[in-house]
Amino acid sequence: MTERHDFKNLIVFDGICVMCNFLVDFIIKRDKRELFRFLPAQSPLGRELIQRSFPELLWESNEPRLIYIGENGPQFKSDAVISILANLGRTYYGVKLFYLIPRGIRDYCYQFIASRRYQWFGKKTECRVPHPSAKRRFLE
Repeated sequence: MTERHDFKNLIVFDGICVMCNFLVDFIIKRDKRELFRFLPAQSPLGRELIQRSFPELLWESNEPRLIYIGENGPQFKSDAVISILANLGRTYYGVKLFYLIPRGIRDYCYQFIASRRYQWFGKKTECRVPHPSAKRRFLE
């Protein structure tokens, strides 16, 4: 990575997944503090970050998954989803109750949905182009 980037509060997502892009839009609309930044996994920087920092994720099934790099380091699968939603504000604090469910069960549910997301929701032919009002929140 030739350029220096701050990866705190970064969400690495599957940029061609319709469901994942819906999640990004959902977060942008509700993240009033503009805490989160976004990076499509298929972008050059996304690929480089994954290759250098998370080589074990290249990829379980050749399909990018969600990564959240927050205060406590990187989180994956259900932990990432819960942390992201919990950081959206008071309305979503209750989502932390999902931590009471054993991680194996939560991750099984996550994996079940993630492995079918293209079939259920579709796939874009290319990564999203951010709306101009949100462009500063995307790393390139």
